[in-house]
Amino acid sequence: MEKTKFFNLETDIKSEIINRLLYSMPLAISLFDIQKRQNIFTNEQYYKGVGYTADEFDPLDKDCFNRLIHPDDLPSLNKFLNVLTNSPNDGFHILVNRCLCKNGEFKWFKNYITIVEREPSGGPSLLLGLAQDITSQIDSRQKFLEQIHNMEKVSFTLSHELRHEHSKILSILDISKDSDMIEIGDLQWLANTIYTSAESIDKSIHSISQQLLSIKTKFITLNSTEL
Repeated sequence: MEKTKFFNLETDIKSEIINRLLYSMPLAISLFDIQKRQNIFTNEQYYKGVGYTADEFDPLDKDCFNRLIHPDDLPSLNKFLNVLTNSPNDGFHILVNRCLCKNGEFKWFKNYITIVEREPSGGPSLLLGLAQDITSQIDSRQKFLEQIHNMEKVSFTLSHELRHEHSKILSILDISKDSDMIEIGDLQWLANTIYTSAESIDKSIHSISQQLLSIKTKFITLNSTEL
């Protein structure tokens, strides 16, 4: 089937597509003026995504770098803009940053940015940005890393417990090799000690199994989260 180019579509269809992109899709869309360092257009999702109304967001957006961007992200943001200013590439660039919400928390956004207008000198003047909220992905990744850390702690602790009991059994077996020194009471003590160590190893193995099952369950839960 021959594909129709977007600009060859009927005007009402093009208008409907643009309208859906701007106001129905879960994407924050903006036009950013590099010289003014502020947005000259944003769709509703841009400010609703962080909990503001249009009237609340407007004064913040005029100084968006200092009032909305996480302070730790400012150096990478400024570096990104400097690189973009000298870039001849009109393809899309990716920037990840945190934005302040009305409730005081920060959300993570992945921004796809492209140059739509350039100065006569060739430098970019206007940027089109599409931002996707990736807070849930970031949170899931952090929880996953925490689970890996917990697994490492479990492995370290239990391996030492098992080695301790293993060493006790080996020592007991070494003593038992000297049959001349062993009496009935000693054999009874050896048997009880080996039994106790074996029980301890069994409990450790069971504990490892249960904790690994717990970690596996949490891992599956994290990976089934809608992103």
